[in-house]
Amino acid sequence: MQWAIFVQIVVLVAVPIVKLVFRAIGFAVVSYVGFNLLIDQARSYLMSEMGNVAVPVQQILGLAKIDVAINMYLAAVTTRALIAGWVKGQDRLRRQVWNPPGRDYIDA
Repeated sequence: MQWAIFVQIVVLVAVPIVKLVFRAIGFAVVSYVGFNLLIDQARSYLMSEMGNVAVPVQQILGLAKIDVAINMYLAAVTTRALIAGWVKGQDRLRRQVWNPPGRDYIDA
């Protein structure tokens, strides 16, 4: 009898957690694949446009490592989007920790 109650408690706690995890993983996979596709399209468009310019301009862009800069920028955009998604996915409210003096409360 004790084991039945223990199993019921475990199922009662585990089922909502598993549903939440599967829902989060499903949304994350779809979001990541879509965002990755968008970034790949942007990268391929930028690189193809860089290939359409004159040869001296291509040489200058190669010396300036513009392709590396574009990849770094797109990686930073991806990282920022992932971090924003994680913060929003955790459903945390960002509260201001410090309030400047002179607000609607008594100053110490």
